[in-house]
Amino acid sequence: MKKITTVLLILLLTVAMTACTPQRVDSSGPLSNGPISSQTNPFEDASEVPDGTLGSIGHGPARTNQDENGNKLPFVYQGGVMRIPYEVSASGKAKNVGFLVFVDGIAQPYQTDADPTYRTMHVMNLEENDKKYPFSILFEPVTGKKGDTLSLMIVSVYAPDFIPDMVNTSSYGMYHDTLAAEYELTFEADAQNPSSSDLPHYLQLQNVKQSTQPVTQEYLDSLSIYSGMQDVTLEMLNKQVFAQQFFDGEGGLLSNLHVNQDGTLHITFQIVGYPGARYRSTFYINHEALADGETTSFETVLTKGNVSVIEADLALSQLEDLNTFYVVSTLCNVQELWEDGIFLNKTDSVLLYQ
Repeated sequence: MKKITTVLLILLLTVAMTACTPQRVDSSGPLSNGPISSQTNPFEDASEVPDGTLGSIGHGPARTNQDENGNKLPFVYQGGVMRIPYEVSASGKAKNVGFLVFVDGIAQPYQTDADPTYRTMHVMNLEENDKKYPFSILFEPVTGKKGDTLSLMIVSVYAPDFIPDMVNTSSYGMYHDTLAAEYELTFEADAQNPSSSDLPHYLQLQNVKQSTQPVTQEYLDSLSIYSGMQDVTLEMLNKQVFAQQFFDGEGGLLSNLHVNQDGTLHITFQIVGYPGARYRSTFYINHEALADGETTSFETVLTKGNVSVIEADLALSQLEDLNTFYVVSTLCNVQELWEDGIFLNKTDSVLLYQ
């Protein structure tokens, strides 16, 4: 087994629109905090936080998981409900935090010791700055066979309760940035999914289609504008991953969109980059996964010179007045590609309001 050097779990929140570069961490890795600058978010009052920062966040396993030589050991699934003791520490405005969990890139409904309801995100409001808060993540894996070792990803989302009201705010700024920790999960028993009565009630997508289209110069130019880079080239796509989302053809730097109360919204998601990277992408409304039947996470393998496209229709009658939409893409073949730091990509949150 590869010996993985422990990496400090640090979140530096920015509004950059390039691909995310989360960190692979040892499952025995320590908590560490990084500053969140108030200057990147015009909607925050930083007066409550020392030194003009909004805060910081870190998270990791509550108990060590390593052999006698200090090497990382995977988490082990032995059947039934699995429990992972975990902990989170935060300060300032970062004390409102939610967690998403993925197994082999598939959105994983889970419980906590404080909330027995299966959800794809549980949200916490921490009281004290820089205090470690323990909690447990409980779940029955959605995938996996005896003998498998799969990626287990635990992703924090900063200030998930924030949503623009279209009166005082109209975009998310730095809110909803992520901090991803990737571990391994070894199966000593076959996964047995939670019963359907325990699963969340997923809003449904319609007419889901997947395809590829060639990368053109026009497309590269659009990526350059979207990412804020001077030039995105074909060569850059060999080592980086970019994703964009469109609504009835409108996208790019879109931060909010007025939608009807009925009819459908056509969603187009594009992901391009590192050839051979196998991603699963999950669409979210208000931090709960959208589904096509029982399928919540759509797999695509990136190929050289091509854009992978997922299209779907969303019935607008399912929505509330204010709705946060985003897509999270998680890398499945992490063992092959993790050193390049491309294993998680979250699109910017977009407000769909009626």
